[in-house]
Amino acid sequence: MENELPENDLLGKRAVVIGGSIAGMLAARVLSDFFAEVLIIEKDQMNDHILTRTGVPQGSHGHALLKSGEEILNDLFPGIVEELIKAGSVKSDFASELAWNHHGRWKVKYHAGMSIIQQSRPFLEWRILLRLKQIPNISFMYESKAKKLLVDDNQVEVKGIVIQKGGEMNEEILADLVIDAAGAGSQTSTWLKQLGYQTPAKTEVKVDLFYASRIYRSLSSKKKDWGSLLVYPNPPLQNRGGGIFPIENQRWMVTLLGYGVESPPKSGNEFLAYAKCLEKPEVYNAIKDGQPETDITIYRFPALRRFHFEKLSHFPNRLIVMGDAFCRMDPVFGQGMSISALEAVALKNELQKAVHINGLTQISLVTHRRFSKIIDVPWLIALTEDFRFSHTIGKKPFGLPFLMWYVKKVILACETNEAIYGKLINVLQLKAHPFTLFSPAALINVLFQPRK
Repeated sequence: MENELPENDLLGKRAVVIGGSIAGMLAARVLSDFFAEVLIIEKDQMNDHILTRTGVPQGSHGHALLKSGEEILNDLFPGIVEELIKAGSVKSDFASELAWNHHGRWKVKYHAGMSIIQQSRPFLEWRILLRLKQIPNISFMYESKAKKLLVDDNQVEVKGIVIQKGGEMNEEILADLVIDAAGAGSQTSTWLKQLGYQTPAKTEVKVDLFYASRIYRSLSSKKKDWGSLLVYPNPPLQNRGGGIFPIENQRWMVTLLGYGVESPPKSGNEFLAYAKCLEKPEVYNAIKDGQPETDITIYRFPALRRFHFEKLSHFPNRLIVMGDAFCRMDPVFGQGMSISALEAVALKNELQKAVHINGLTQISLVTHRRFSKIIDVPWLIALTEDFRFSHTIGKKPFGLPFLMWYVKKVILACETNEAIYGKLINVLQLKAHPFTLFSPAALINVLFQPRK
C-alpha cells in the first residue's frame, strides 16, 4: 500500500481517470492520495498477463524510459525499479553501453554514471499495473468508453462523465475531478464544442514518421562492443535510421524508422534490405543472421500535436487533460512516458496546494499551465531536429536556424568531448535545461572543438 493522506485532507470522494495508459496509471497513483476513490475507465479488456493492448498501437515498438521518468516512477512506487530489474529489465550505463551514431559521428563512450533501465512497453505497463492493484482505493472499469462530460447547471464545473460499458446503456458516474488520459483518442475537444465552449488551439508539425519493429531472440553474433545501438538519420541527405535495444527475457527490440518514406518494410527480406540502407552498417550486421521471434509491426506517426488548453479563457473546471491527449511528441526522442511522469508530479504539486489553500477552484487552469511549461523544452528539442528534414511542415520555433546550427555543433563535439556529451545526456534525459549547453565552459568546448 502506498502513502495516504489523512481523511480530512482529502479533496473529494471520487476522481475518475479516462484511459489506463501510463499517463492514466501515474495520474491514478497521484490521485489515490487525495481522493477516497479513484476509478480508471479503460476501453480495452481486463488482462491477466503481459500483452500489447489494442488501445496502444505503438506498444509493439521500442520505448525509452528516460532517467527523469525512471526516478519519478520510483518515487511514486518505491522500489519498483529494483522490481523491474529482478523481473527482467536490463540496466545499463547510458554513455558507455550505447553506441550512438548521430549526424554521421559516433559519440564518445565513457562511464557517465547515469544508468537507465530498458524493457518493452507492455512489460513496463504490466509492472505498474501490478503496483496499482495493491492500492485499495484504485479500481478499474474495463470495456468502457467515456461518452460525454457531466457539468453543473451553470456549465462552470465538471461533475462527472457518462460512460458506455460493453455496448450497453449509458451510465452516469459522478466525480469531483476528471482526468483525460485517453491519448490520441481523446474526445475532450469534441465535448467542449458540444457544451458551447471554445476548443483549444492546436500547433501541429507534420513529420510523416514510421516505425517498423520486431523482436529478436538472438542477434548475428554475441561479439559486439555495445549494449544498445542507435543509428539516427543524418538529414537532409539521410532520412532513415534504426536501433537495437535489450528487453526482458534476453531478447532484442529492433526498430527501423523513416521520415517521409513511402513504403515501410513489411516482410523479413524488406526489413533486412531497409537496415542495409542505413548510413552505418552496424544495425544490418547485427540482425542479418539473427533469429526473429515476432512478425514485423508498423506504426505511423503523421505529426506532433500540441493542444493549448492552457490558453483557453473559458474551460470547465475540475477537468484536466494530460499525456498524449495534451501533447503528442515525436516518439523517436523517447520523451512521451517521461513527460507523463513529469506531469504526474506537477498534478501532485497542484493538488497539495489545493489541500492547503483554496481547494479545487482553479485546478484545471493552473495544472494546464504547469503542463505547458513542462512541454516547452522537449517540444523545442524535437523540433530542432525534426525541421532538419526537408519535408517537415509546421510553425518553426523562434531562432530555429541558430538552434539547429549550435545543436549540431554540440552533437559533433560529443564525438570526443565527454563533458559536452554529459551535458547533452542530462538535457535529453529531461534532467537539465538546454541553457546548460550555453554556459561559458560549454560554449568554449563547442565552438572551439579541435578538428579531427
